[in-house]
Amino acid sequence: MVGFEKRSLMPSFSVLNEDALDAIHLASLEVLENTGIRIHHGERILKMLKDNGCTVDFEKELVLFPSYLVEETVEKTPKTFVMHGRNSKYDCKLDGRHIYFTTDTETPSTVDLSTGEWRPSTRKDLEKLTRVTDALESYAAGGHLTTSLDKPNNIRCLHDYAAALNNTEKPCGWSVYPPELAPQLTDYQLEIATAAAGSEKKLKERPIADGGFCTESPLMFEGRYVEIALKLAKLGFPCGIASMPLGGATAPVTPAGALVITNAEILSGVCTIQLAAPGISTSVSYLMGNLDMKTGLWGQGSEEGLLCAGAVEVARYYGFRVSVNGFNAASKMSGAQTSYEKAMSTILPVLAGADIVYGAGSLEGGMAASFEELIMDDEICRAVLKAVQGIEVNDETLAVDVINKVGPGGHFLAKKHTLKHFKDVLFFPKLTDRHSYDAWKKTGGKSMIKRAREKAEEILREHWPTPLDKDVQKEISEIISRAEKELPKSI
Repeated sequence: MVGFEKRSLMPSFSVLNEDALDAIHLASLEVLENTGIRIHHGERILKMLKDNGCTVDFEKELVLFPSYLVEETVEKTPKTFVMHGRNSKYDCKLDGRHIYFTTDTETPSTVDLSTGEWRPSTRKDLEKLTRVTDALESYAAGGHLTTSLDKPNNIRCLHDYAAALNNTEKPCGWSVYPPELAPQLTDYQLEIATAAAGSEKKLKERPIADGGFCTESPLMFEGRYVEIALKLAKLGFPCGIASMPLGGATAPVTPAGALVITNAEILSGVCTIQLAAPGISTSVSYLMGNLDMKTGLWGQGSEEGLLCAGAVEVARYYGFRVSVNGFNAASKMSGAQTSYEKAMSTILPVLAGADIVYGAGSLEGGMAASFEELIMDDEICRAVLKAVQGIEVNDETLAVDVINKVGPGGHFLAKKHTLKHFKDVLFFPKLTDRHSYDAWKKTGGKSMIKRAREKAEEILREHWPTPLDKDVQKEISEIISRAEKELPKSI
């Protein structure tokens, strides 16, 4: 499945009218023009923005973006975006006509498949989780669900990218951290990507990673990450800008206010990218959430679905291809709470028309990766997509002739009309049990979680994506070994 083509049969779910979208746009421009964005560790970026018409206070590292400049660059930004996989059959075109699902990223813990207990993640965990993601049709991309905490911090991101590339043929991006080593690490990541692609020319033709950066809400950029994004953009890599505000903490608690600050960060990021690399394809990620005022933690659930649905509409106002978060759950273990939180936070942005819904496979807001959740979230993807196909109404589907033939007291089970259409209109779950109680007991009376665990174990036994050539794997290992020797071990 990978990419689901949006249907026009059903009206889009909407939480904002045209006047509200105009108001959010104008409020965002006002914030950028009067309050601005702080860009720390970014003197060259500050100078570039000043040279292009922004007002810059170098001492305060503050940039004020003129409204006309923001609107001009946003208007000129190419909106179509392609995520390339190692295998071209998994390429994902973000064109406004498809919906894709992806996993969460860089969870620090993994739920052990044997014991069910949380523990620090390892590279082996990442490799296994990536293989499971590769096997599940609902996921368009995968490979960063967790991170290799058993590897040195200064080169951990290189291990993560190498592990992902070797265990999925789908798109899988890279990260670079810590920020102090970001420029050097980016060069090593480029070497790894070049080795996997086969040459610099092939990498430029089909970049199997993309550039981009995430803001530091409220209204701040880490200049070193922006520099990396601009470097990759100038090399021709597609670029992305993400914002992850927390309503009541790093954004206003009101949804409208949270959308304004998020949108201001996104627009200023797009403007910065386009001024440095005009014409580069750019995507946006509105990854929105709220602070739980009782616990002081990230709150999860239906209100996030509402926020992200609003974010989709704001992004579509500009014609952007947009990622938003879904599959949000505060729960620490698989079960009823997790399932309802994930379903509620996923279906609303899908109904609103999101291009990518991000976040599958994790628990407690991205704190732990779970094999079982990967499997169960795949079921949610399939169910949600079935729901949003809408209802097709024409002479064939109205079935008046069939109804008249069956008449009062008859049945439709053996009718050709039923045989012709049931596979298209009904949802056939792969994991959910719909048998009677007696039949369920005869097959072991297994819970959904146990069935998901067994499915994950089956995939790990049987599914092996085409690995990188052994010579390429060796080259990548040598790149990582060289990085370990050349980079400082403590920052």
